[in-house]
Amino acid sequence: MLIRRQQWAIAIASLVTVVLVTALWIANNLALRAELERGRMAAQIGPVGAAQMRARIFEFLAAPSPTARTRWYESHQALGTLLAPALMDGTPGEPIIAGLRARHAELPALFEALAADRLREDAGSAPTPALLEAQRLAAVRFMDATQLVASDTLRLLHLSQARLEKLHADQERLIAGLILALALVIGLELFLVHRRILEPLQELHEGARAIEKGHYEHRLGMQGKDEIAALGAQFDHMADALGETLQALHQQRSQLELANRELESFSYSVSHDLRAPLRGIGGWAQALEEDHGAALPADAQEYLARIRGECARMNLLIEDLLQLARVTRGEPVFEWLELDVLAREVAERVRESWPGRHIQFAIAPGLTVWGDRRLLGIALANLFDNACKFTARVPAARVELGCRELVDPLGGGPLAQYFVRDNGAGFDTKYAARLFVPFQRMHSQHDFPGTGIGLAIVHRIIVRHGGVLEAEATPGEGACFRFTLPLLPGPTPPASNATPT
Repeated sequence: MLIRRQQWAIAIASLVTVVLVTALWIANNLALRAELERGRMAAQIGPVGAAQMRARIFEFLAAPSPTARTRWYESHQALGTLLAPALMDGTPGEPIIAGLRARHAELPALFEALAADRLREDAGSAPTPALLEAQRLAAVRFMDATQLVASDTLRLLHLSQARLEKLHADQERLIAGLILALALVIGLELFLVHRRILEPLQELHEGARAIEKGHYEHRLGMQGKDEIAALGAQFDHMADALGETLQALHQQRSQLELANRELESFSYSVSHDLRAPLRGIGGWAQALEEDHGAALPADAQEYLARIRGECARMNLLIEDLLQLARVTRGEPVFEWLELDVLAREVAERVRESWPGRHIQFAIAPGLTVWGDRRLLGIALANLFDNACKFTARVPAARVELGCRELVDPLGGGPLAQYFVRDNGAGFDTKYAARLFVPFQRMHSQHDFPGTGIGLAIVHRIIVRHGGVLEAEATPGEGACFRFTLPLLPGPTPPASNATPT
């Protein structure tokens, strides 16, 4: 759970960073909006407090009237409205606004002083030096007041502009900080993913490939307490168990190979050594029958015939056992050979062993295989002889050898699947696996004599060629034995490896 905790920590830190920067950005944005309002207020104070009020006083002095007075007071009230909000409270512009409010309060008195002097002049009073001086001083004070309003307004504008520039700079820094924080978080996450996940997963992948290639001693040796390290430890544990299992399998295989060799040698020796006693028994039985057969009663003659028949059957069984032992001794000699030519030769020999039978062999042309001529000849002989035996009750026996091309389901490329099909007695397919076990038979000895070893010999030969043997049949309709021969490395075959059927 360490990686998950680290990811949660990074996610929480990222969220806190984003929330903090967002809060600061919102606060800065609010301050920026407030400063824009102050700037707009300062921009309005100047025209109203200086230019407009001066224009209204000059208008009144030029033509005193109640309307002109009212218009001046309207300008004065507008300035008061602009100065009323508390936008500047708590800012560097607060003292300036306070001064502007004070001058705003003084302006009506200055206006009334100028208005009174102007009205006396309109009443026909002769201007005296004192009156003129009073008018001049009142005008100077009014102009000074409005000039101060204009200068204070300019100061407010400068302060607001500086404040706006600072807020804009702060906002840019916040955005840059947010981008930098996100970049750091993303970089840290990528580093964590690469260092703690991708690299260990790559090591796991390479370790799996090494095990796949047969390097069972390969170990990862990952250090750490996170999930990937735990997975690596499980991988090493699995590799240890696999190595121990393979070592045990190798030992068992060696023991089985030794036992098989000993068993094959024993079978070969026993079968070979049994021949002499059997020949002796058969010979003495024949001599007894030839020398004293006429003097023996009928039941004794029948017993002698049975002894000789059993000796013949035992000789056949011994011959099959010897052949079964021979096909597993020595290494096959692989070569490209014409299976159809070999099959025709074998078919002629098999046909001769069944005299008086009309057996048709249909062998597809152009069959080439990569295999051992001697072993494949033995396999074909057993398959053909088996077909001839189980077609003994069919008037027109037919034995067919053909081939079709298949695709290896394990991805090993094309396979040549050969078949030997007959129209004989057949059998129940659900018992097909028993056919390839020595001494296992599907029919009684009385119906179809035999040793039960022939198909076991065929199975062992096909397995030694790296192929698979299987059987299918329908009782009363015949049987079909299929076997595959992989396209093993070798020279280019002289002809097509399969013909359609």
